[in-house]
This record gives sequence, C-alpha cells and structure tokens, in this order.
Amino acid sequence: MTSSSNDNKTFRNQGDERLIQIRNIIYLLLMILMIFAFPLQGQSIKIETINVAPFGFIGSDGKPTGMMFEISNKIAEEAGFEYTNKIVPYARTIVHLTTGKSDFVLRFSNSKLPAVAVPLVSIIAMQNILLFNTSNPFKDLESLSGKSVGVVRGGKFDVNFDNNTAINKVNVNNYSQMLQMLTNKRLDGIIGSNVGLYYNAKKLGITQDEFSPPLLLNSKDFVLHFSKKNSDVEVMNRLKASVEKLKKTGEFKKIVNKYMGNFKWEISTDE
Repeated sequence: MTSSSNDNKTFRNQGDERLIQIRNIIYLLLMILMIFAFPLQGQSIKIETINVAPFGFIGSDGKPTGMMFEISNKIAEEAGFEYTNKIVPYARTIVHLTTGKSDFVLRFSNSKLPAVAVPLVSIIAMQNILLFNTSNPFKDLESLSGKSVGVVRGGKFDVNFDNNTAINKVNVNNYSQMLQMLTNKRLDGIIGSNVGLYYNAKKLGITQDEFSPPLLLNSKDFVLHFSKKNSDVEVMNRLKASVEKLKKTGEFKKIVNKYMGNFKWEISTDE
C-alpha cells in the first residue's frame, strides 16, 4: 500500500515537472514569435543634423530646429520609430556615422561617405547658384574672369567653378558675412545653395529683388546616409518607405517653404 502510494506521488511529481517544462517551452516560443513579429517595436533611431542654418541650428528659444532637423524627425515618426536628433558640426557627422554613434544624417554626399554609410534615398534637391547685385549681372563663369566671388570656407559647390583659376575666390566664414560683403559691393558675386543663400538674405532683411537673376550651376540632392556600422535592412527599408510616402505628399517642400517665406527658392530649369 505504501509502495503504491509512493509510486503515485512519483508519477504526479514527474507529471508536474513535465507540465512546467511544457509551459516554459510554450512561453519561450511565444517570446520568439513576438520578437519576429514586432522586431522594431520601441526601437530608437539616433539622428544627427548638420549645424548649418537653415538646415539645422539652435533657435532663439534655445531649442534645435531647421529644415533638415524637422524633415529627419518627420521621417522617423512616419516610419514608427522613437528617435533622438542632435545638431552637430558638418564634418563630425561623418565621424559619427563611421563609429555608429549616429544611425543616419541628411546631407550632401562626398567622396568619404560611401565607405562609411549607405546612401539610402534622396530627400530633396538643392540648387547651387551664383548671386550678383542687380548692377552687375553675369551670364556665365567665363564672364567672372578677374572678378571676386565669395565662398564659404571649405565649401565645394561646383567643379567647373572650383577649377576656374581666373576667378578670384574669397573665403568667408558664413553666408551672412558673404551676403553683407556683396551688398556693400566688396564682392562681385557669391556662391552657395539656393536655400542657404536666400534664407540668410531673408534673415538679414535683404529682398530677392536686390539680386540679379541667379546663375544656376547644378543641382545636388540631400541624401539619407545610414551608418554601415549600424546597418539593419528592416530599419532601412522602413525609413526608405517613409521617405517615399512623404515625398509623394509634398511634406518636405512644405517644411522648406516654411523657412523661406516669400523667397522663390526653386529656380526654373526650363529653356
């Protein structure tokens, strides 16, 4: 009688252990299914924005703002990610993409970026132009021979301009300084992106009709560069889909227009 009772108890204990094991296996399987079904839930994206107005800068309220700052945030939100976004110096963005300190940045491409980042998708085109006073319009680069043109230090906007040794290139610190030198007739012309030049002119109280029609040099895209160090196909696919959707609805141009006021920043390329 005692032996039978012990046997029953042993069977019950073994049964309980099996149930616990089965329950643990089911729990583990459910956790694995949840991970695969919702792999990015709650994942945070680390964004950096170039510290160049109007693309990224600290506003008068001490908070980060700017066209590309807002556009980056919009992309992350549409893709369903939590995110952080920091304003950092232009050159540092490459360093942080290299080390994986940031996941993505919106900026122009250069020769160093392909080694450290995936050029995931184009965001919006910016035109590089030459601006002149209304009293001194120039029609082409050749007509600028012997003339002084302001260039933001380190800026590379057009290969033909860079290679033209007949033009006197004057290095300046920023767009604002360059615009003031042009209006004071200390420069014959200035070079830069249409949005950068016109935004800073607006901030200085300079109207668009104080310039002659711009000389269009080229068009370059702001591109979403994703860190190769942090490469994640699913994350990148979701970001790319987000960009394509926002481009179709015109969200990016709406953000740019908000900063540009009455300035007509898009230059027609029609003949």
